[in-house]
Amino acid sequence: MKITRKGWALFVGVSLLAPVLAYALLSWYNQKAGALPYYGPGYTIQDHPPFYEVPGFTFLNQDSLVTTGEFVQDRVWVGHYFFTTCPSICPKMMNSLAGVDEAFRGNTLVRFVSFTVDPDHDTPSALKAYALSKGIDGHRWQLLTGAKKDLYRYARNALSIVATDGDGGPGDFIHSEKLVLIDHHRHIRGYYDGTESSDVSQLIHDIHRLIDEKSH
Repeated sequence: MKITRKGWALFVGVSLLAPVLAYALLSWYNQKAGALPYYGPGYTIQDHPPFYEVPGFTFLNQDSLVTTGEFVQDRVWVGHYFFTTCPSICPKMMNSLAGVDEAFRGNTLVRFVSFTVDPDHDTPSALKAYALSKGIDGHRWQLLTGAKKDLYRYARNALSIVATDGDGGPGDFIHSEKLVLIDHHRHIRGYYDGTESSDVSQLIHDIHRLIDEKSH
């Protein structure tokens, strides 16, 4: 059978398009239907248990009260780092997180924790003023401060949101756009760019999946 030029072009087009469609479908499945990954230290993906568990924390919140890991115990939560005077990515990240908070308003299984990278400036009173300006509900969302070394150690060693080493000294500075999703078993299940709307939408979707996972 003789293949026409039009038929040949169609065959080539389909051959080129098929792998792209297959990749797109696989990506969609992994994002929307496939199991969420488990992350270990250093942003590595773990393929079998025991899975890494995020350690607890002890810091001061915006009401000058000690907040510990009890705040997020048995809950799905999102953690990230920011500072109140940040002029660049932090405002967009906080607005994104406010949208996530709004999506789960009234759901007691979801909580949020914002750790400051600038504890010298971000005292409890400064965090309180910031929380009031953003309409943050302290029952669901805590803004935390404390010793810089402890805050930075938690970012690097507990949440793995920065790859560089540091000692938490005056010249050490963390500025990450990552939002970290932790499940009710304290396993890290996702990292998201808080400045990208598509990532934030994916985060909302994945929180719903973890809530369903917990209910089963």
